[in-house]
Amino acid sequence: MINKIDKSLYKKCNLCPRKCNVNRLSGEKGFCKTGHEPLLSCGLLHYGEEPPVTGRGGSGTLFFAGCTLRCKFCQNYQLSREIVGKVTEKDLLSDIMIALQEKGAENINFVTATHFLPSVAEAVSIAKNKGLKIPLVWNSSGYETDETVEMLLEFIDIFLPDLKTMDPDLSGRLFNAKDYPQFATSAILKMTDRKKTDFSLIEKEGVMKEGVIVRHLVLPGEIKNTKEVLKWFSENVKDRAILSLMFQYEPHEPLDSDSELPRRRIIEKEVDEVYELLDEYGIDDGFIQEFEEGSLWTPDFTKSMPFPGGKEKPVWHYLEKN
Repeated sequence: MINKIDKSLYKKCNLCPRKCNVNRLSGEKGFCKTGHEPLLSCGLLHYGEEPPVTGRGGSGTLFFAGCTLRCKFCQNYQLSREIVGKVTEKDLLSDIMIALQEKGAENINFVTATHFLPSVAEAVSIAKNKGLKIPLVWNSSGYETDETVEMLLEFIDIFLPDLKTMDPDLSGRLFNAKDYPQFATSAILKMTDRKKTDFSLIEKEGVMKEGVIVRHLVLPGEIKNTKEVLKWFSENVKDRAILSLMFQYEPHEPLDSDSELPRRRIIEKEVDEVYELLDEYGIDDGFIQEFEEGSLWTPDFTKSMPFPGGKEKPVWHYLEKN
């Protein structure tokens, strides 16, 4: 199947729920603001993912430019809005995957790559012929069509979808996609139906080989939104997926000037309310990003080591000669 995920899908591009129907092969651009050639910002060993994804060796993470959502609060706005990256041919992309594997990566982690799915699939096929053996991770906003998820299921081992909101009005205001809850929940259900999350194996071995981790970013002033997300998670997938709660929201001026969210970070009172919701909905398996007032989270992708703290190990960066 992976060999059938070809570039003809770019000709009338409907890879994401926006269904722009533009011919990206001829240079037209849809909502993602990209053509058909993948734009990569960097490839590195990343140690900031969830413990079973990071493991001991780090996650071999590939950060792509462009996005199908462009959230007004995006931490990676340099990628989603400023399109920071460079065209990366399939052979080079496959070589970066192999280099990450050789440096001890636990997996290859594709971040926000839905709009480049055919190119990624082609590069993966080449990399597998070169000896790529580690699991493949699809790290996305959750805004996926059922058709795209079906294609991904042919070669992706681990899914890391966001579940940002269950409120169409909020998703309409924050990323101009009132249909986000509909598509994200459908995609997550399909992922969890087909990819087994073995909780006992993860606990025993400390790394994840297959399964689903659902991420949710808590937004300031929107604990009701988090409550709705946790309720859905509890009622639908808590026995089939791991929950990852994040408190890393940061306001970005002037990026979020019209986002309607408070221009502040999460406060301790809101964190306490979220903990109470976890108890209310009986959610025990998962990860919580510890609340650290004053911590810096926003990466700078113009640097080869983009994350505050500088623990990652870069293999490729768009500004360096490669």
